Amino acid sequence: MARDVESAALLDASTSEATSERRTKCFSFARVGSAALTLALGVAACAGQALNERSRSESGRLASGLGEAAIVGTSVEKTLRSASCVWRLERAEAENARCDPMGTDVVVVPSLRAVYVDVTKAASESIRKRLTDAFQATWTDEKYVLKSSGLGRSTTASLPDEVLDTYKFFTFVRNPSERFLSGYRQAFCRSMCQGCERGMSPTRPPTIEQTIDLLEILRSKASGSVEFCSHRRGESMRDRDFLTNPWLDEHLESIIYRLSGVTKRGTHTPIHFIGRVETLNEDWGRLMDELGVDTNHPARAPLEHVEHECSIAGREEFLSAQSALFYSHLLKGKRAPTKGELFEPVRVMYDREGNPVEIPTPSVKLGAYVNRLKALYEDDFRCLGYAS
Repeated sequence: MARDVESAALLDASTSEATSERRTKCFSFARVGSAALTLALGVAACAGQALNERSRSESGRLASGLGEAAIVGTSVEKTLRSASCVWRLERAEAENARCDPMGTDVVVVPSLRAVYVDVTKAASESIRKRLTDAFQATWTDEKYVLKSSGLGRSTTASLPDEVLDTYKFFTFVRNPSERFLSGYRQAFCRSMCQGCERGMSPTRPPTIEQTIDLLEILRSKASGSVEFCSHRRGESMRDRDFLTNPWLDEHLESIIYRLSGVTKRGTHTPIHFIGRVETLNEDWGRLMDELGVDTNHPARAPLEHVEHECSIAGREEFLSAQSALFYSHLLKGKRAPTKGELFEPVRVMYDREGNPVEIPTPSVKLGAYVNRLKALYEDDFRCLGYAS
């Protein structure tokens, strides 16, 4: 909780507006080796970013008078329905339709006539476990599983009309900076880490600054080209290359993006209840009240939000060092050290086929990393009550 308060305060103390810091990186990923495909941003991405900024300006005029930035303490559900946030949801919905037509993971709870929309790194594991233990509801329920996903899970795209029309949809959200850090740790703690540089001990992921660089590139790529990741349609989730993911990894996706997962109707689901990890059990109790759960039901027991350490010992040492820098340097607008085994940036990452891909060396030419992080997750800060 103290970390949540600290990171929120540091982000809110930034004096530069996120919109003025949204700059496009007009350079390329270069494949190592002549036979490999080049992933270039190019002029199209820059032009697309400019068009995107004009749309954002028009949306700002549309939302004038709504107090969009000063929403702490108000109803998050109500704010999410403001003109500006509806526009942001619809923008994310269009990107989901192109890049993730299989939808966002959900757990259908028939006994409560409710659906949990899974937001990664926001107590989702604890919530799913409670729904399984108390209501025998899982995202592997054959009745709702999206079989084409290859993962055997239910998603927004697999929900039938009755559920979409009559069930209550709920989710839990988290301070975007804390959630980003947790997502970074999980994305790069995998035994078969796609993005990790090989031949090093331990196999090393990118630094936290490099991860922000990569996200900026992929976000620009996604907004600047209507064809970006269109080839992902029909592919199994297991086979997807992280370099064609507009958010690099599902654990780094923005909350607004997760809440905009498409349904079979081509629209995102409604959201009737939003709780916060920062007030997890208070909000869980309110949710149980709204869903009519008996006061003595075991589902009402306190939830435990646990941050997992990486089980790969050498990797955990690196990720812990980067996490410490997140608080001591990045959130305070300072550059992270780049010397030493736990701090040195990697030179390459690897695609699904194992081809090396050169990645940028961290740089502050585009502004302090804290401001760039805030720009990447601006939708979440503004629409979920974490912005100032």
